[in-house]
Amino acid sequence: MTSPFAAEIASDLAATLTHIVYELDIKVVAVQSSQAELIKEMDHLASELHSLLAASDPPPIDPVLQRLLVCRKRLLAVNASLKSSQDRLRRISSLLLKN
Repeated sequence: MTSPFAAEIASDLAATLTHIVYELDIKVVAVQSSQAELIKEMDHLASELHSLLAASDPPPIDPVLQRLLVCRKRLLAVNASLKSSQDRLRRISSLLLKN
């Protein structure tokens, strides 16, 4: 048997954690959206750079292109990590709502 005080604390804690999880979820979605836009821009830039490289006298941008591709890979990895975190937050939120 739990005391009314303990039940109130548990309820307040669950409400606070639910709010925090909700806010984090909103921010994760916003970050994912901005990263998707960034990836799209990077893909566009990479295609433009490839067309420049195909020109008869290409400028020396191969190292820049390689760095851009490395950044893209890192961005995709961070995006996957954020997705995993978002999934965990949703599971925590659903567990809190059940209790």
